[in-house]
Amino acid sequence: MRPLDSPSKDAREAPARAAPPQGTQDLLFEAARRLRRCEAALARVFEERGFAEVIPPSIEAAEVFAESAGGAADALRAVDRHGHLLALRADFTAQVARIAATRLSGISPLRLYYRGSVVRESAAGSGVPRERLQAGCELVGEAGPEADAEMLALAAASLFALGIAPGAARIAVGTVGYFSALIAAAGASHRLARALTDAIDRKDLPGLTLLCTREVPPGKARDALLMLAQPPRPQAEATALLSRAQQLAPGPAASSALQRLTGVLELAQARNLGAELEVDLGEVRGLGYYTGLVFNLYAAGAPRAVGGGGRYDTLLGRFGDPRPAVGFSLDLDALVPLARPA
Repeated sequence: MRPLDSPSKDAREAPARAAPPQGTQDLLFEAARRLRRCEAALARVFEERGFAEVIPPSIEAAEVFAESAGGAADALRAVDRHGHLLALRADFTAQVARIAATRLSGISPLRLYYRGSVVRESAAGSGVPRERLQAGCELVGEAGPEADAEMLALAAASLFALGIAPGAARIAVGTVGYFSALIAAAGASHRLARALTDAIDRKDLPGLTLLCTREVPPGKARDALLMLAQPPRPQAEATALLSRAQQLAPGPAASSALQRLTGVLELAQARNLGAELEVDLGEVRGLGYYTGLVFNLYAAGAPRAVGGGGRYDTLLGRFGDPRPAVGFSLDLDALVPLARPA
């Protein structure tokens, strides 16, 4: 007998207009049940840790996403009949920042969580769906390394709640602050910063070497940039890497960023996360959005990261609120097929 949530012959032969838009999907029956079970398991973990749910609207003023991780360029936008530029939700974090700054400004710290879908334009052939199912948490109003460690611990607990075994979970941790300090010390233009970011993100050491040789003056900043293309190191083996990075720090900002990262790692280790911690100084995504800690979540069986987050201390300032914040999101499209929630 054909499974209820598999397409029928008639459905496969239906006209194109009857199919969901490219990059989206219908979730039927067991697929829908699996998603809801995972969402419920995550909600339990979030609420046990003191987080309260918020449900932002699916459309926003497009400017809300202007400096979000998703970016305004990726948002699907339209002008309404009153001439307002609107966008489908491209990033939950920007919406939570707006809510915290405008509706909950007198409450601190804030622990908020969300679940739902985001919609972004994806590069052709990227394999990334246009509509993505997510859940995540944001901690607003706490600037210390303890808050960073708290969110790393919650991210690990979230994976375990979905039935991901501790031995199958990894968290790669870095700091955008170090890279930002290197860029400033090198006097890099916006164009060069983008090119360096791309090369480091791809772990392209030959390309990075060529770029640095041509455009970065000799010195500590150049040597430190070249080191960022190295693969992640398990925390137990990262001492030498962090020590070398500290030796090459071209100024107080770079040194401070590394000290902060080391402190967060020590606090996270004291919490006995269960997941394997790695150090990746080449995690440089979100430059201009993230301000310190950044991390990616990995689970055995998934070809790419199943979540990630970091510290974004300037985002709420766009809405008139100077409070710092740190958070993460989970990619439920990647996690639900792997999940075995209790």
